[in-house]
Amino acid sequence: MREAVIFQQLLKRKKKLILPMTFFFVLFYFALPILIWFFPEWIYKENPSSFIPWWWLFAFFQLIVTWILGWVYWCKAKKYDQLIEDLKQGKNI
Repeated sequence: MREAVIFQQLLKRKKKLILPMTFFFVLFYFALPILIWFFPEWIYKENPSSFIPWWWLFAFFQLIVTWILGWVYWCKAKKYDQLIEDLKQGKNI
């Protein structure tokens, strides 16, 4: 019975990580097409310091953010997997 309660707590902790990350990722991912649609004159303008359009910078930044979010999830998932493995083996967490 105690294991079930601990497992439910782990699921809640995992959900508290996954839902905000997913929300942020979807919002950030769709921001570029929405910005292009509503503000094309601003998004196509070149960045004065780099001579690269803003949408190229935003698209490149999307790659970086995706890798960072993936890395954060991977690190947290390893911890959750270890806690679940400890729970299966009957260790006290």
